Amino acid sequence: MASLPQIEIPLYGIGVSPGIAIGPARMFHVTALDVPASSIEDPAAELARFDEAVKKARVTLTALKEQTLDELGEKHAAIFQAHIDLLDDVALRPEVERRLNEEKLSVEYLVNDLIGRYTKMLGQVQDPLFRERSNDLLDVGRRILGYLLEEELESLEHLEEPCVIVAHDLSPSEAVNMDLTNTMGLATDAGGPTSHMAIIARAFQIPTVVGLRYLGSRIGKGDTVIVDGTKGSVIIHPREETLERYRSEKQRQEELRLALAEAATEGPSVTLDGKEIPTYANIELLAETHLSKRAKCQGVGLYRTEFLFINRASLPTEEEQYEHYRRIVEAMAPLPVTVRTLDLGGDKALPSVTAERETNPQLGWRSIRLCLDRPDIFKSQLRALLRASVHGEMQIILPMITGIDQFLEAKQVVEEVKEDLRQRGVPFDEELKLGSMVETPAAALIADRLAQVCDFLSIGTNDLIQYCLAVDRANQRTAHLYQPTHLSVLRLLEKTLSAAKAADIPCGICGEMAGDPVLTELLLGIGFASLSMSSISLPRVRAEIANIHLATAKRFARKVLKMSSASEIRALVEERYESRGTLKHLQTAKA
Repeated sequence: MASLPQIEIPLYGIGVSPGIAIGPARMFHVTALDVPASSIEDPAAELARFDEAVKKARVTLTALKEQTLDELGEKHAAIFQAHIDLLDDVALRPEVERRLNEEKLSVEYLVNDLIGRYTKMLGQVQDPLFRERSNDLLDVGRRILGYLLEEELESLEHLEEPCVIVAHDLSPSEAVNMDLTNTMGLATDAGGPTSHMAIIARAFQIPTVVGLRYLGSRIGKGDTVIVDGTKGSVIIHPREETLERYRSEKQRQEELRLALAEAATEGPSVTLDGKEIPTYANIELLAETHLSKRAKCQGVGLYRTEFLFINRASLPTEEEQYEHYRRIVEAMAPLPVTVRTLDLGGDKALPSVTAERETNPQLGWRSIRLCLDRPDIFKSQLRALLRASVHGEMQIILPMITGIDQFLEAKQVVEEVKEDLRQRGVPFDEELKLGSMVETPAAALIADRLAQVCDFLSIGTNDLIQYCLAVDRANQRTAHLYQPTHLSVLRLLEKTLSAAKAADIPCGICGEMAGDPVLTELLLGIGFASLSMSSISLPRVRAEIANIHLATAKRFARKVLKMSSASEIRALVEERYESRGTLKHLQTAKA
């Protein structure tokens, strides 16, 4: 009897790293360890076994920490330092010793029981810091048990063939140890855009979709799966016509990537009428500096420092921060790096600092507000940044500024830190520039005054659009209202840029709008002379710049700014983008 055909199953989650992956599913499950309760006669010998297992775990974790430091930088290495610290937890060993002497049961059974109890208890606490801590404890506990039981735990370090990894979630250890050569894509039930796995996936450009829920119950080992990290979709058992469509799109993207790479030149992109437009990279990790330079960026237009603070149990020290910032600046030298000070709060909470729940965190205690209220955190970061400034070209930008007084108060803190370093004879760049992000309507509307006290401005369109249109773009019910081509948004861009030009200071744009090639002509026409975006967007935007007449773009922008409808504006810019046919020209030229 012939088997029934498998039904195509489309699933939708959150795309956290763009691109298309097509391949066999490689199911990854946390190894279930069978730990029976067996009697013992010699508690001292069992305790010695425990100490030896902890010693081996420490060696492994130290190696992971060093590997992560080299590949991804201090922030991710700190996760493994936290795991090492857990090994030294004073409470665990005495409790193991006490129960060995009282219950006379095997040490692996007692460790498994204690880890289970602790993680369950921590997982029930409302504070997300403790829930994260429970995952760390579970990871460390399983590592100790693996050595006690002399079992090799399942790992993604060596994959037999190229595949799509399907898992409920990946721990920091598992993510760092992935076989990147054979990892075609990632699909997980859990996770979010700022998870450790998502950040690594973006850094290494692995198509990834997270937040799929119940994925494991619908897929089996070896099943063909498509991961579309751009659209946030996963297709299980795709029909032949679906496979063909995605294969064609994947091939088109690869051909385009090669064509863009061949067309790329060093230095700023130049419009058809000779205007140089520098393009910069937005980064989070040390690993992204290499990708950004390979994509021919002219520097870093936005380095998000908060990713050094999240996914860890404690605040980074000044020395940790200094080492990380120094490595970033040195890796990019002689290209400039614009460093944004801490933008915690909102959707990037640090439980040890932002523990109090807020009704509307995006409008609450975040970014510069938090830093000014916690000068200990702010000054520690500023000292580290200023010390690192001597190792390359750096400038500092302050996030979420809403008023002149706020900027001047922050600037005064910077001056206090500078004076402290001078008194101690610590060198820093005395000419270092201080700028302001423009990501609220308040900042855009007073940009003429703000430009009088800043060295430069940079527009963060992600938050600016959200606050201008009162739209949460992560809310599926309102995401369609998040419209970069809304006239109010375009007017705020124009107003801010005009204010910067009048004050004779630079003004760039570093939000998602800058990385959308469909909008490139409009942004150049409005007057932006530099754009900053994720490294994966750089080749397409640079190619688009090289296919645009700046004089024509200015006339086009004037026409757009006389229109009213956001949807009509979007339709027009898309029509212009298609008519230029930049990508088709590139592919034809390559052929």
